[in-house]
Amino acid sequence: MMAAGHVFIPVVWLFLFFIMRPCDSSADERRLYDDLKRGYNLLERPVENHSLPVTVYLKVSLQQLIDVDEKNQILHVNAWLDYSWTDYKLRWDIKEYANISDVRFPAGEIWKPDVLLYNSVDSNFDSTYPTNMVVYHTGVVSWIPPGIFKISCKIDIKWFPFDEQKCFFKFGSWTYDGFKLDLQPAEGGFDISEYLPNGEWALPSTTVERSEKFYDCCPEPYPDLTFYLHMRRRTLYYGFNLIMPCILTTLMTLLGFTLPPDAGEKITLQITVLLSICFFLSIVSEMSPPTSEAVPLLGIFFSCCMVVVTAATGFTVYVLNLHYRTPETHEMSNLTRSVMLYWMPYCLCMERPGVPLSWNTLPSLLPWSKDKKKQSESLIRNVKEVEEGSRHNSLDIERRINHCLKLLAAGTATSLDVGQQATLLILQRIYNELTFMTKRMLEADEEDAAANDWKFAAMVIDRLCLFLFTIFIVGSTCGILFSAPYIIA
Repeated sequence: MMAAGHVFIPVVWLFLFFIMRPCDSSADERRLYDDLKRGYNLLERPVENHSLPVTVYLKVSLQQLIDVDEKNQILHVNAWLDYSWTDYKLRWDIKEYANISDVRFPAGEIWKPDVLLYNSVDSNFDSTYPTNMVVYHTGVVSWIPPGIFKISCKIDIKWFPFDEQKCFFKFGSWTYDGFKLDLQPAEGGFDISEYLPNGEWALPSTTVERSEKFYDCCPEPYPDLTFYLHMRRRTLYYGFNLIMPCILTTLMTLLGFTLPPDAGEKITLQITVLLSICFFLSIVSEMSPPTSEAVPLLGIFFSCCMVVVTAATGFTVYVLNLHYRTPETHEMSNLTRSVMLYWMPYCLCMERPGVPLSWNTLPSLLPWSKDKKKQSESLIRNVKEVEEGSRHNSLDIERRINHCLKLLAAGTATSLDVGQQATLLILQRIYNELTFMTKRMLEADEEDAAANDWKFAAMVIDRLCLFLFTIFIVGSTCGILFSAPYIIA
């Protein structure tokens, strides 16, 4: 046991010696850094011939769409910028440096292109994080700085919320012209393989374009790369939270035309619906940028609904005005009577008790029709015959009473005693009272009939508004929604 213990201790010491011994690779890496930085000037462009440009390749790797601020027209994006270029001074033979194939330099120790995002609205303008640069033994430099970018993006709200937006990143050198720095899109261009899908926006496509621009100050071209984001808004949220409630609220307007005027809630219902539409319209105005270039499609839809509800409120007031008219204040003209009481009910398939409306009987029901007058006179005679029992008997009794009253007034009815004369006088008074009461009853019946005509005219206008507004709401809703570039995204 003691011998085994003595053998184990040297083995442990030998193991610790090899573990804690400085590696040769660290010395080689230090020597490599010293050799690469010897005589290196980070202000010098990494080209062997100063007349040639440095070719810089750029690729954008999109990670996430953070927010689209429509009101301020700003797009917040999380992305990685992938730069690569060749520095001929940073090459080495891996065999001379223990097979070290790549090293890292902090940003600012070697030359890097001064490429900036032209349309940045960030307070720092350049919002990239200063990461290390990876240099390979072939002289290729790879620099991938991540950043959260705020870019200006013109938001076109014409088809909101069924809109498609086209935003872009525009990169270019700030001081180098195209003869000194040639900016080219890298392979893959706009990389969205690691993109996290956004709940509000879909990303159908991305494109990259290179262009050269000449400024007034300089004759040299200045190249730039533009990375386009084609975004399409998802409509599910707006459909369930704005469009559907607005449509249902607008349909409540139609219920006001089916509500009886005597209920006293027609105006209240219409005004409540109008206030609800105004509330939805205010929400849309808060979401849209304050621009006069275009009116959003959703705003047009809400404005159309508001116009419909406002018109419905006006027609409801007119219906109530018709319903509460009386013969003492208004008299229905023949044209109004023929249109509102006969033609419109017939066209709207309405039925009125006691008035048969058909194509054959419609001309005879017009106010100026002779058949109508004859029918009314025959109706009055029939009513009198029912009340008196018989037309001939009533006329005979009336003739005899009038003859006796004339004889009594002339003093020639000597054959009648005092009791019979008193009875005749009482009958005369009763006859006069009945005549007066009958006249008043007929006048009351005529007034009730005229008031009922106004009430029926109000019902006709209600039914007409119900049909017209239903057609208008359905037609305008379908027309506005189907005019959008897409419905579901």
